Amino acid sequence: MTRRHQARAARIERIIEYRRRLTEQAQQRLAEESRAASAAEEALARLRQSRRELAEGLERLASTPVDPAVLEAGELYQRWLAHRAREQESLLDVARQREEQARELLVAQQREQRKLEKVQERWQAESNREARRHEDLQLDEAALSRYCLERHPEGAGR
Repeated sequence: MTRRHQARAARIERIIEYRRRLTEQAQQRLAEESRAASAAEEALARLRQSRRELAEGLERLASTPVDPAVLEAGELYQRWLAHRAREQESLLDVARQREEQARELLVAQQREQRKLEKVQERWQAESNREARRHEDLQLDEAALSRYCLERHPEGAGR
């Protein structure tokens, strides 16, 4: 392999290694965004569960004699939980969008890495064919020289 081919091979390998690092970073980002989305889903689920439990508790209290201030405080807390749930839904939407963007970035990075790896494979195959061709030419020249020497031994002295 010539120096030029070695330099090209090293350059392609560095580029592929760089793409591998980008792919790994994209995988890490996707994992982080997935964890954030899961945490937002869990928080929303807890808020919804709290709202259901509060609604059930207020419903039970409504049929019994209770201080109106307690019912009012419960309803106020219920409205606050509803507001927090809406905020959490918004946060969850943002987290899901970020997760989807991270997934798209990962797919793009993987696609680019595969393209470069295919280019490297093609280039290596071409380089191997060229080296074999060069070797075949050298062998042919050696065989021709030998043939000429065997055929015309008197030409060897000149």
